[in-house]
Amino acid sequence: MTETNTQQTERPPRNAQLRQNELIIRRFVLNQPASRMGLRPGWFRNSLTGEEREHLRCHLLCWRRGRVYFEGGDATMPTCKSNDGLKPSPVIDQPKREACGSVDSEGNFVPECPLAAWRYRNGTRCAPPCRETWSFLGILEDDDLPFWISLKGASLRPARRLLSMCYELMRADRRDLLDCGITISARLVEGRSFDYYVVAFSDPQWLAKSDKRRKQLKRKLRKFGRADIQATFDAEQSDAEPPALAG
Repeated sequence: MTETNTQQTERPPRNAQLRQNELIIRRFVLNQPASRMGLRPGWFRNSLTGEEREHLRCHLLCWRRGRVYFEGGDATMPTCKSNDGLKPSPVIDQPKREACGSVDSEGNFVPECPLAAWRYRNGTRCAPPCRETWSFLGILEDDDLPFWISLKGASLRPARRLLSMCYELMRADRRDLLDCGITISARLVEGRSFDYYVVAFSDPQWLAKSDKRRKQLKRKLRKFGRADIQATFDAEQSDAEPPALAG
């Protein structure tokens, strides 16, 4: 009697999926005209896969302050950085100071590191060499997955306007930031020496309080709201090759 070996395709267990603390949240980076990577200027690039999008239609879950300092004009890696804007990140071996600064009773940032302080040069008030950053955690509408976007420099001005408007409406109508649906795009600025893009936000569209989408977004906030953007930065700096894009 001849034995017949039947090969069966092994199926992954039903719970074989990334746990919450294992998921690396993608980050979208605004491509600039000066980039040498052959990217489309003014589009947003997924830093993990290379996918590019012209717009990001999304809901914002939360946002966080940070700081980043590059020593030298050609530096590609930060010399010092902070993920909360108050103390250096633990990934920095030799931080410039033990603390970036603190927050006073009125919520104002008080610098302790001289690199984080505004200064005057020839009578002109100049921004700190260690630049403030804002990182937004959002959910894209088309795939319902989380993403980060980090803003600094001239892109902070439209972000401040958006948040100021949102928080005014939130206080008046008892809403949450995640109720606000927006489109993130890019706006070209013609500078004196070179042109560059800054982030632009559409007027917010608010979910109705009875909309079921609100409960879905609140679950997303509970699931991803404590995510650490440093995990994304670490993945971006990995030597591993990024996965190939489908299509």
